[in-house]
Amino acid sequence: METRLGSMKEFVQRFTDIISNTVDTDVIIVDNNLTVIGNAFRYFSLYNKIEEGSVIYEVITRKEKVIVADKSKLDKCRACKQFEECKMVGFAGVPIFYDNYVIGAIALILPQHRVKTLLETLDTSVEFLENMAEPLSGKLRNMDENQSLARSVAEREILMDLLNDCVVYTDLFGNIQHANQAFRKHFMIRGSCAGRKLQNLIPHKIFTDYFKEAVELEGERFFYESGEVAFYGIVSSRRVGNNGMKFGVMFCLRTLSDIVKDVNMSQMGSMVTFKWAAWALPQGLTERAKALAVTPYNILLEGKNWSINEIVAKGIVNASERSLNGLKKIFCDNMYRDLLETFLFDEFGELRMADKGTVLIHNIENLPLYLQERLPKFLKTGRITVNSYRHMYSDVRFIFSAEKDLKCMVEKGYFLEELYLQMMEHRLEVPGIQDDRVVFQKMLDSGLAFYKEKYRKRSVQLSPDAANFLWKYKWNENLNLLESKLETIVRRNDGLVTEAELRDMGTFHEVPKEDMSLSCLEKEKIAELLGCGYSKTEIAKRLGIGRATLYRKLEEYHLS
Repeated sequence: METRLGSMKEFVQRFTDIISNTVDTDVIIVDNNLTVIGNAFRYFSLYNKIEEGSVIYEVITRKEKVIVADKSKLDKCRACKQFEECKMVGFAGVPIFYDNYVIGAIALILPQHRVKTLLETLDTSVEFLENMAEPLSGKLRNMDENQSLARSVAEREILMDLLNDCVVYTDLFGNIQHANQAFRKHFMIRGSCAGRKLQNLIPHKIFTDYFKEAVELEGERFFYESGEVAFYGIVSSRRVGNNGMKFGVMFCLRTLSDIVKDVNMSQMGSMVTFKWAAWALPQGLTERAKALAVTPYNILLEGKNWSINEIVAKGIVNASERSLNGLKKIFCDNMYRDLLETFLFDEFGELRMADKGTVLIHNIENLPLYLQERLPKFLKTGRITVNSYRHMYSDVRFIFSAEKDLKCMVEKGYFLEELYLQMMEHRLEVPGIQDDRVVFQKMLDSGLAFYKEKYRKRSVQLSPDAANFLWKYKWNENLNLLESKLETIVRRNDGLVTEAELRDMGTFHEVPKEDMSLSCLEKEKIAELLGCGYSKTEIAKRLGIGRATLYRKLEEYHLS
């Protein structure tokens, strides 16, 4: 393995010659592996190989200078096989340090006629050697810094090439140091453009002005068109350090289409995850939704509350492989019957623009039948027929949201059976606000915790009768109304809030039992009997139904 001194052998050899010429004696420089890196023999021709136990070895292992005035007085020299042949009489050596480590040694090999002269000026000679060791360490340090800088530049360029935005790095005069792949591709530049001036490569006022005035750019609108190249978007700039002394400029250019894509993603729930949505969803539904999210299948969400349906849909999208490709929401409404077909199936319609992404269709039950007839073919082929001879393709995943019973609509002829059969293959039943007492309680707890933090009223709590009152209240699947009421409760109250205090607030109206649906009454009764400790056999007798029917209702109402 090459040592630090060995990595600059040519420099070390030149350095050795300079020392030898200066002090008029033989000089040898070895690394910490006892390999000769540089030698200058004016009087001898030995010492091409250094052995352990030698005086140079002593310099390295002891990490200090070694001075020998007469080798005949050293036992190790007298024991050497080459003692008689060796012309060396005296020796002076010092270690070479680098970051407190000894990486080698410089030694003067003194013949008889040079010993007396050099030893008479011993302090000066040793100081000279120690001073000579410093440039070697400095040279190594510069080499390490240059290598580190080269690695840093290479890493920076690799990172730039991974970006989707167009990025170009120049010096202060506009000479391009590096342009990433996106930049070269968008502006149709073949090969490297290093060394060319940016303001000449892209002759635009925004660049010529920058290198005259050096005022940083921050999201400046930028339009450039030349031949087949067209760019419309924004450009920003930043001064960056280079080796701690010099400075360059990094320009980042982003297209309008990428900006719009990011905005759409942020507006369409890119932050909604199943972990965040735990307050609104039962555990069983979350696990099934997660399992479907990682598949390529289209999904049907059946639930009475479109807001909760959308939360589930966004969670699915963000847990899927298409999470970075955006989500488009479409609300079906017959009022737009003359626009909906173009909106969906045009060559610039939503299905074409959603390529590689996901489309959430709300209230699919309201989609006109003639459009329902077009969807099954698109679901199978991904093909959009523009006219009789022209077709386009788009890779879209669908999530359908339905608030009505589609099966019943199919039986009555209001919904296309072929489309329904394709949609129902992977379906999820999404409970409404009051379909699951456990989920409803989670909604209450989550909403109260949020508003208590906002209004700094951590003492506010609902009594059991108040929580039961809210559970029975007629919300009509209006999740926003529930949120509004919870905020009002926290704003107006402190400490424990009872049912009577809720009524006194004047914002709630009592819900007569006859206004509650039969299914809600049935579910409430079963839950009450379970809570009282009745067995399933006793509950079935009290309700006048069979045990099989009871088990079906327990599963339907998510009761255990």
